This record gives sequence, structure tokens and C-alpha cells, in this order.
Amino acid sequence: MKKAGIWGLIITIIVLIPVGLGFNWYHSNYGTTAYYTQITTKGERKTGKDDSGKAYVYYHYSQPGYSDNGAKKDLSFDSVLPRSLKMGAYLKVGYNDKRQQVINWEKVNHKDVPKAALERIKK
Repeated sequence: MKKAGIWGLIITIIVLIPVGLGFNWYHSNYGTTAYYTQITTKGERKTGKDDSGKAYVYYHYSQPGYSDNGAKKDLSFDSVLPRSLKMGAYLKVGYNDKRQQVINWEKVNHKDVPKAALERIKK
């Protein structure tokens, strides 16, 4: 009975270590910290070409964002919409510290912006 318990422990360790390492790798490369910002400019209009050579329009934004506790981070991100983002819109931006870049963003309602971030945005 003791032999079966030891083998069970060894098999559990062999399975859990790669799972833990995989989770850690994924979180460090794709995990984000949330920052909040408000669109105050029309953004910089740019053009690019896709893999087939077809031209497209996108808008680039560089502006400050604020965490849940009001810590500031300078953010730089693009919108692939063929128009600028709506002035005054609030965004929740996902920033990855390891990559030092914005991974994603989404529009949020004014009421969903944490109080500390909202106070910093309004200054």
C-alpha cells in the first residue's frame, strides 16, 4: 500500500509541475494589468498594408492610463477601426509588463471606471 501511495505522489508531481510552469509562462506573456483612460484626441491616422498588399487605415493613440489605485502608465495602442475612436469614450486597457505593450482594450461605461482612476483622468 505504501508503494502505491509513493507512486501516486510521484505521478501527481510529474503532472503538476508542467501545468504550473505552463500557467506561469502564459500569465507572464499574456496576462495584463488593467488601466483606464479617456479618449481626448482623434488619434494619429496611419495606413498600413495587409499580407495581400491591400492598404488599410488605423488610428494610433498615445496617452496616460491609470490603474485601479490611480497609478499612471503611459500607454500606446492602435485602433483598427477605419475611423477615430469616439471622443470622451472610456477605455479599459490591458497592459503586459513583460512585453511592455498594450495587449487589448475595450470600451467601458463611466460607472465602470474605478474611482481612483476616474479622479486621475479628470485632472
